[in-house]
Amino acid sequence: MADLWDEAKRALGEIATMAAKYDIDGVDIYFVNDRKQGIGLRQTADAVIALFDSIEPAGADSEIAGRLEEFLLPYLNRAEKYQQAVELGTAAHLPKVRPINFIVLTDGVPSDDPESVIVSAARRLDAQNFPLSQVGIQFVQLGDDPEATEVLQHLDDGLGRAYGIRDIVDWTLLPEGRLDASLLTKILLGGINRRVDGKAGH
Repeated sequence: MADLWDEAKRALGEIATMAAKYDIDGVDIYFVNDRKQGIGLRQTADAVIALFDSIEPAGADSEIAGRLEEFLLPYLNRAEKYQQAVELGTAAHLPKVRPINFIVLTDGVPSDDPESVIVSAARRLDAQNFPLSQVGIQFVQLGDDPEATEVLQHLDDGLGRAYGIRDIVDWTLLPEGRLDASLLTKILLGGINRRVDGKAGH
């Protein structure tokens, strides 16, 4: 656990540094089992390292669905409100809702039900004909837990066919010691490109 935690800390610190060049908003970091967070981190890795060092990784529960829902629901509400305003010609006073991508770093099996949260979000996106790149969720599995692999691979490959929805999920398996900022960037961009190129379930 400690080695994987340190890998994530180093990689996300590098991502925050890169964000200064490519994203004026920076990077937001949240944890599944702790309410501490870092918002708009960029320019240096120091804030990311300090954030990670303030948290003690512990516990087997991984309530990924609950945390995803916390962020997806308000985002989708804003996106739908903005799109409706565009259609009515009243969007000038509203901030534009930019596409969003979640990178979920995990080493185990979710202890709740991310499938239902993802399916619900994809259905809302389909209903409003949002671009395929509007929302993306990249699961990055650290380590080689076979149960986690089975669950995450299903979220990646099985939901589009099972529910007739767009595919907003990608999954990457990384052996321990492989995680770094350049690889995270490739994973993120690869997921966006696959969705835009038609890797959709409808």
